[in-house]
Amino acid sequence: MRRREMLALALAQSLIALSTGFIGPIYAIYFEKVIGSASLVALIIGLYWIIVGLLEVPSGYLSDRIGKGKTFLIGGILSSISIILYTFVDSLTMLVLVEILNAIGYSLQVPSFFSLLAEITSKKNRGREMGLIDSFWSLTYGISAIISGIVIGVFGFSAIFLAAGIFNGISSILIGRKFNI
Repeated sequence: MRRREMLALALAQSLIALSTGFIGPIYAIYFEKVIGSASLVALIIGLYWIIVGLLEVPSGYLSDRIGKGKTFLIGGILSSISIILYTFVDSLTMLVLVEILNAIGYSLQVPSFFSLLAEITSKKNRGREMGLIDSFWSLTYGISAIISGIVIGVFGFSAIFLAAGIFNGISSILIGRKFNI
């Protein structure tokens, strides 16, 4: 059972990395075009991470109370919706609102994911197993970052956001189902 759970987490981590890798390289470029200011984009990204940082501890507490799979699923749904909504962002106000939604979703996912990972890794092999999971992230992020440029060239920015939202959503359903929502 532990092997299947580890595989599920590795797959989920890879899907999230695929989503993030698609968006990461183009995020600032796209939103600078939409709102017209690189400095505002940087401010919004900074605010996003501050919100995530403030919400991760309460989110971890919530995952301990209602279940890690359920918390991950809720966060993933919120993040997936927000990523797809990027396609429709046409103003600073809308970008801020979508980023807040995404920050809430992400802050629910991360503590749940790492808590699940800590529960299923063995004490003896925890470093290796954590390294394995993180290597899935890094490799997938790198490959998807390269692919994102090709996808944008062929299909445009909207395709990236749609695909990223779908990949994130699939990872959320996978974890939610595997870890008993």
